This record gives sequence, C-alpha cells and structure tokens, in this order.
Amino acid sequence: MISLLDRACRFFALLGSLLLLFITGSIGYSIIARVTVIPNPIWVIQFNEYALLWITFLGTAWLLAEDKHISLTVLTDRLGPKANRILKMANNLVGTVLCGIFSWYGFVTARDHIARQVIDTMAVDVPKGYVLAIIPLGFFLLTLQFLAKFVRTLQRPDIDLEP
Repeated sequence: MISLLDRACRFFALLGSLLLLFITGSIGYSIIARVTVIPNPIWVIQFNEYALLWITFLGTAWLLAEDKHISLTVLTDRLGPKANRILKMANNLVGTVLCGIFSWYGFVTARDHIARQVIDTMAVDVPKGYVLAIIPLGFFLLTLQFLAKFVRTLQRPDIDLEP
C-alpha cells in the first residue's frame, strides 16, 4: 500500500514538473511573440495561473514523502529522541486530520462548482470545478502520506528522527 502511494506521489510530482516546463515554454513563446509579428496567445496568463495551482497540489505529497519540505529545527534540535518522536507523531497525526478535512472540503467545493456549472470567464471559458479538482486530490494524497508517516513512526521506535 505504501509503495503504491509513493509511486502515485512520484507520478503526480512528474506531472507537476511537466506543468513547470509548460509554464516556461508558454511564457517564453509569449515573450518571443511580443517582440515579433507572431500572434500573442491570450490564454497564457490564465493557463499559467491554473498550472501554478496544480503544480502546488501535485507535488506536495511527494515533498512530504521525501522530507524535502521546509522544517524548523530550532525546537527539535534541542529535544531528546523520545520527545522528538512524540512531536513527530503529533505532527503527523495533526497533518492527517487537517489534510483530511481540507480534502473533504475541497471535494465538496469542487463538486458544487461542477454541479452548478460555474465557469471561470477570463481569456478562455473554463469550468472552474475542474480547475479546483486538484485541491482535494492533493490534500487526499497528503492525508495518506501523513498517515503513512505516522504509522511508520508508531511501528518503528528506532526510526530516524532527523528532519
């Protein structure tokens, strides 16, 4: 189960990386179009805004799994192994609960936008619910990742406590 989760997180992080390439390419194309006679696409800014949202939620679970996120070690460096383990378990438990709540609320919101057929009217009309659908998916993966980290810490008292 955990290896399946890790593979899913890696896959979504790869999709996020591809979106970053899309942003780079589309902005580069837009700049070239401004200084030449090539027509400048009107959708670049809008789709890059969507891509930034999607990149955030596609990559967060992988970052958590790899411990590549920002962490404050001011407190944890001064604690002993037992207190550090308890703090780590509490952090993972709180992360599981909060991300579960955010995932549920994001799902309800995205489903509501899809049901009401809310359209984001900018350069291109896009159903807003589908843009927002990444939020519950990203938080769901974070929920599973925090839960997996909690279980690993609970099962292995000798687990590496370094951030």
